Amino acid sequence: MSSVGSFESLDELPKKSASTSVLDDDLYISDSESINSLRSRSHSFNMGYENLSVFDLFDPYALTTDFSRKVKLNTANLKKFTKKQRDKLKARDEDFNRLKGQLLKRLDKFNDRVTHITTTSKTEKLFYSFALLQIFACGVLVGEYQEWFHVYYSVLFLCLMPVRFSTYYKRGYQYFLADLCYYVNILCLLFIWVFPESQMLFISCFSFAFGTLSFAVITWRNSLVLHSIEKTTSSMIHITPPLTMYVIVHQIDPEYRLVRFPGAAKTASWNFYKGILYTSLFYLVWQSMYHYFITIKRAEKIKQGRATSFEYLRKAYSGNALGKAVNSLPEPLPVVAFTLIQFGYQLLTMSLCPLWFRYKLLCTLFLAFIFIAASYNGATYYVDYYGKKFEKEVITLRQELTQLQAKKED
Repeated sequence: MSSVGSFESLDELPKKSASTSVLDDDLYISDSESINSLRSRSHSFNMGYENLSVFDLFDPYALTTDFSRKVKLNTANLKKFTKKQRDKLKARDEDFNRLKGQLLKRLDKFNDRVTHITTTSKTEKLFYSFALLQIFACGVLVGEYQEWFHVYYSVLFLCLMPVRFSTYYKRGYQYFLADLCYYVNILCLLFIWVFPESQMLFISCFSFAFGTLSFAVITWRNSLVLHSIEKTTSSMIHITPPLTMYVIVHQIDPEYRLVRFPGAAKTASWNFYKGILYTSLFYLVWQSMYHYFITIKRAEKIKQGRATSFEYLRKAYSGNALGKAVNSLPEPLPVVAFTLIQFGYQLLTMSLCPLWFRYKLLCTLFLAFIFIAASYNGATYYVDYYGKKFEKEVITLRQELTQLQAKKED
């Protein structure tokens, strides 16, 4: 009986040892591991001991050796299983940490982009103050020191143009510097400082300034964005020439005008036909030089993608009827059509010059309207640009988060 009792104790001993081995090794059993599989493992562990004879008990060394071998074999298998489960969990943790890191990087980039949108540089802040000062200076000079306004205009133009040349050349926009607006500003400077006695040059400057340049604020949507050097320069190039002509005609003392600007003083009334004739001649000179030096001499670079005002207008108005009609013409007729349209636009806008020349009140209201249009375009730029830019960044972040979520589910 004692032998049988000890045998039963030995039969229970492997089950306890296996259980202890599982606990000691800190096994991680997956959800797919069922109770039956554990029992089969335990059953396979105990196989070989159920049919022991009484004589086998007299050789305890062989019995314990076989028992130890089976314990080691099952322990090794369980360790492999445990290691496999741990590797799976580690891989999952690494994937989660990688996705978490990507999400944090996307959030940091989003924050940087939003910060860049909503903040301005020190240069922009300084130029904002400078632009406000120029508006104040214009008001003071027009109201109290009219005889100095043409000096102010000349200095302002000479200060802004080097910056415009530099920025446009860096961006590949140098062909825009040959546009009509710069040509008109040069004509105004020539009248002020070189040929102040020329009535022909004065009439042409007045016609261009209150014609194409003034209405370009509306058609080209010049924006008075005070922190932007580029946009403020564009606005001043189009607004200050007519303002200078306004001061010469309506503000300065007649005696001073007779001495300083005899060409303007000799123009007692506006001759509509002379205005058309003189303006057409100067327009022909500019257009001829433009097409020779830009359209013909720089044709290869334009084909390579160099921007010009003509190419810009072709793309900008390609959707409307006029743009489709011009673009449908065979080469070089689109250039001819563009030239004629621009000349017709100049004649149309300058047709109101007799009113601006004769009536100071109407001229003042017209300049106020142009300034309000530039200011409104600037306000629209602030609202649309920064609002839409922020909205675009939010949409981009949302899409990136959706992509990360999809990767996580995969």
